[in-house]
Amino acid sequence: MTGLHSASSDFAAGFIAKTGSDRHATCIIRKTIILPEVSFLRSALVTAIGATAIYLATTGSVAITQELPDPVEAAVPPPVLIIDRRNSQLTIAGDVRSTAHESRLQLIAESFLTRKQVDTELRIRTPLPPAWPLVTELVLRAIGATHTSTAYVDEQQIFIRGFTPDQVAWMATTARLEEHLPPGVRFRYEVEELKIGASLEEQCRQLFAAASTGRRIGFKQASDELNSNAYSLLDEMVQIAADCPSAAILITGHTDNSGNEETNRYLSKARADSVVAFMIGRGIAAERLQSLGAGSSEPLVSEDNRRARELNRRIEFSIEFP
Repeated sequence: MTGLHSASSDFAAGFIAKTGSDRHATCIIRKTIILPEVSFLRSALVTAIGATAIYLATTGSVAITQELPDPVEAAVPPPVLIIDRRNSQLTIAGDVRSTAHESRLQLIAESFLTRKQVDTELRIRTPLPPAWPLVTELVLRAIGATHTSTAYVDEQQIFIRGFTPDQVAWMATTARLEEHLPPGVRFRYEVEELKIGASLEEQCRQLFAAASTGRRIGFKQASDELNSNAYSLLDEMVQIAADCPSAAILITGHTDNSGNEETNRYLSKARADSVVAFMIGRGIAAERLQSLGAGSSEPLVSEDNRRARELNRRIEFSIEFP
């Protein structure tokens, strides 16, 4: 099962080993989730969701004529830390209490990766919750027990999604984190174990998961038009779809909860349709693809601040076999 303090056993990512004409995967997955890349401190561009009007152009595409900005943030935004691991590359971004706290996170990261593989985008700020340094350090140690994962930490919740090569080591790190969890903070994770000797269907599932974890398909603001930086990931998805010709692919668009929910559903569906159109244009049969707009009904994290809303604006891929 997947949920609070739990992890399901059939969600996976990993690597492929070839033996002759046969392929074997390291794991099994149920669903592929797109999470955005952690670059918010490097970029001033924030995509706001929540259009107030949608119309069909003569070409049949959907565009947004007006978009509501994110709700006004408080003068001092709540503390946030996001840790993103892509196997041998790690990014830590957000708020720390001091240079000592920052150095401690760097030291922990270098216990499982080299200095060159660790990128930090941290800012020192006070005040922070008393348990903030300990909790963030324990979350980072938990990330160290994964292969690919993303962690989101704020004052109210900790959310980790990813894949681990060692379920025993992962459970040990989460037990320590739960032991020191501050009162009122919710801990939720969806971390799956990599499994060796998977079938072709399982291989296809893990390929979709490995390609998409920690990456984002972006769109122009107030539009269903793809950003150019989305093409690299989409090209990978097209190649995987071509390698898994019997798989039916469901593409689901998600928004944050700003704006009108009916409009959010239109926008999320329009963006999923844009992904479908891209894949058809690259040679994937239309009958294999289905789009869905979920609006803001399935958030990854509670939307208490702008960064949480960024995580919830996403495209998800899931696959089924006959």
